[in-house]
Amino acid sequence: MQLSIASLVLAAILPVAFAANCQNSGGVANGECVKFYGNSQCKGDPIGSYKPTCAGNCFKYDSYSSVFVSGDGTYGTDCVLYSDDNCSVEQTDTGNVVVGGGKCAAAPNAKSMKCYYRC
Repeated sequence: MQLSIASLVLAAILPVAFAANCQNSGGVANGECVKFYGNSQCKGDPIGSYKPTCAGNCFKYDSYSSVFVSGDGTYGTDCVLYSDDNCSVEQTDTGNVVVGGGKCAAAPNAKSMKCYYRC
């Protein structure tokens, strides 16, 4: 079996593309992050995480109970959490978190969220 150079490059890039996006600490450069948890205190390992944008897309998940949001020290991250899976029944808002390590917001059995960064 022969592998082309393009196949090798793609194989090397894919793990990075699908790795968790939140690598830096909140409140520092590239620290913008949204992590979501199965408990209401943002404790333990998150269910998942992603870097928010200004698009405010509706992110859906079966069920989560809290989110931990952080900005990058210059620009903030703000999430609105919803109890339905269509981002229409608001449960809570994290507020705009710019500096510091981040903020945990509880939203028992939430199913969707819209998060904004640098808007």
